[in-house]
Amino acid sequence: MEVQTRKLRTVQLHDQENIYGKTKTHAAFPTKRDGLTVRGVLGEINGNLQVQRDVNKGKITVTVSEIDKKPNRAALRSNYNHVQSKVDSGLATKPVLPSKPALRREESTASLAAKAAARTKLLIKEAQKTKEAKESQAKKNEKINGLHAVKEVKTTKAIKPILKDPTDSLGKLKLSEASSERQKKDNADAGYFVKPLPLPNDIEDIDARDRNSPLLMSIYIKDIYRYLTELEEKYPIEKDHLQNQTHITGKMRATLLEWLAEVQHQFSLSLETFQITVGVVDRYLQIVPNIPKNKLQLVGVTALFIASKYEDIYAPNVNDFIYVTDCAYTKEELFQCERDIIVKIGYCLARPIPLSFLRRFVKAAHGTSKNHHLAKYLVDLGLVEYTTAHYRPSEVAAAAICLSLHLLSSKSLKDVWTPTLSYYSGYSFEHINPIIKKLAQIVVDVEKNKFKSVFKIYSSAELGKVSTLPQLRSESIYTLAEVSSS
Repeated sequence: MEVQTRKLRTVQLHDQENIYGKTKTHAAFPTKRDGLTVRGVLGEINGNLQVQRDVNKGKITVTVSEIDKKPNRAALRSNYNHVQSKVDSGLATKPVLPSKPALRREESTASLAAKAAARTKLLIKEAQKTKEAKESQAKKNEKINGLHAVKEVKTTKAIKPILKDPTDSLGKLKLSEASSERQKKDNADAGYFVKPLPLPNDIEDIDARDRNSPLLMSIYIKDIYRYLTELEEKYPIEKDHLQNQTHITGKMRATLLEWLAEVQHQFSLSLETFQITVGVVDRYLQIVPNIPKNKLQLVGVTALFIASKYEDIYAPNVNDFIYVTDCAYTKEELFQCERDIIVKIGYCLARPIPLSFLRRFVKAAHGTSKNHHLAKYLVDLGLVEYTTAHYRPSEVAAAAICLSLHLLSSKSLKDVWTPTLSYYSGYSFEHINPIIKKLAQIVVDVEKNKFKSVFKIYSSAELGKVSTLPQLRSESIYTLAEVSSS
């Protein structure tokens, strides 16, 4: 219908063109209102044109036969003779003044330029008056206070850019030696810059290759780990921290953490989330006494919910956490427990985890990815065990990397624990040796334990299947655990 309508409209337009004898389309004439008159194309001045006016309730008929024809320009000029005769005879009611010649562009804008210049001069005078008033007021204040005026000297020296060469990427960004030395001097004068101590001769500088990379922050890395060590001391887990609990035991805690490790794996959460969860659970159980048995799972799943929001980018929904508990709790109970946990731990989730220190120690040992995965497996086993919960995260990480390096090489424990590892970890071999033996006992007891969630997680190909390595069943691990292999 739309196409047909457009065709009919086109036919009507052609008919209209045939009527007026034009090649262009003419619009319809406006309707005449009552009480109005109509002028012709040239009005009453052109006597050769005939205009018929028929006013019948707004209906107008105009004869345009003569209008469509091209008029003779000479004839049109002769029709204005009567106007000129009136001017000559003085019969015109109003004098006809000669028209002013058109102004040139320069003449038409001259007045505007003059106005703008006058306005500018006025503004300059007002600014000068304001400045003089301020100066006079400043002089009065100086006289009152007994101060001397200090003249400011303006320098026109160009400021040189710090970076002389353009940088292609952030990784190529380098600070000039002069600017870095100047910054160190300014910081030292301010009192908040601590000059790093020189390394001993037998200690390797593991951050030397990272000085030109701003992403690795080699300038601040030592201060960062010093701060993490302070946080370990600030938020400790006491030995036998469940002594204030009348209903909860170490085995119940181990069962809870094994289940949380499985939930973390099912939700595809990061390993950092699980380690943060363990820290939150232990800190809460250490502060709040006499927690009922039926609330222990609620505390655990709420701690995992908090840690997932703190560490992971895409945290699961609260309904998912309710679902994994077989709907044993409601959302309101979980939210109430979340508020209680956050208040009791002082709104602080910044207690460091073993994985933060483990990355640093693997770098100092020049370890491989298999060393790293095996050390993480030993750390998680130590977190689940109640008897090792009071060790600091850095201590567990140091013992785990030492045992990992020993099992995956033919070197002894003392040879593996180099002076560089001892320097960056802050622990001697004598300090971590008891923790190494404790981790070896836990590895041996995994086969006897009915809960093997951590073992299953680290048997995946993504983590190198380190839980199934034959070295974990070798004679050396049994020797460290002081258990016979038979």
